[in-house]
Amino acid sequence: MSALPILCYHNVAIAPPNAPFKLLYVRPERFERQLWALRRLGVRGVSIGEGVARLRSGTARGCVAFTFDDGYADTLTAAAPLLKRYGFAATCYVVSGALGTFNRWDAEYLQERKPLMSHAQLEEWLGAGMEVGSHSVSHQRLHELPQDAALYEIAESRVALRNSLGVPIEHFAYPFGRFTADTIELVRRAGYTSAVTVVPGVARASDDQLRLPRILVNGERGLWNFLLHVATPYERLHRHRRSP
Repeated sequence: MSALPILCYHNVAIAPPNAPFKLLYVRPERFERQLWALRRLGVRGVSIGEGVARLRSGTARGCVAFTFDDGYADTLTAAAPLLKRYGFAATCYVVSGALGTFNRWDAEYLQERKPLMSHAQLEEWLGAGMEVGSHSVSHQRLHELPQDAALYEIAESRVALRNSLGVPIEHFAYPFGRFTADTIELVRRAGYTSAVTVVPGVARASDDQLRLPRILVNGERGLWNFLLHVATPYERLHRHRRSP
């Protein structure tokens, strides 16, 4: 059965000393080591667009999809040059109403304002051969909103990004990873091809493409743990044991 590991990153940077979630920060040298190891193993790093297409066609073997949530500036400045160096592609899910600002949705909780890519920086990201997806208009908990407000967050982000960047926006990431059956239906109505969650596991061809699992890359763990989850049957077997 065709399967695709989808990696989930947030920041490629050194975590601040008092960061409450250091696991969300992957140091640049550690990120490069991950890319080096995957290439040595003959694995191709692809965008979610290519990955989902390969999953459908049964040609995903030997591929890993790279995804970045929120659209932090270091995704461009730190991650993109390394991805290009190793010949990999990636998708960044951006918050359309927050370009060029900061992480308003959790800055107070994290006690840190993390800069987000501007429109011009997103164009640089695209120019580097990468892909842009939607992460809603303002990164709210969609399942807590009235249905019309949730649909606006989902659909308007796609329209705004497509109009401003001039590229198709076919892929969505649920803010905070939270979703319900109703949220999935709204994403379907908005016309997205795929949507990713933070449910752990490797995506399979039989999965609903609007609730694909991902592997959260833990910046506090080493290379062998990374490879265990990404490049061995471990995650597939682990998911199988969790399945009903």
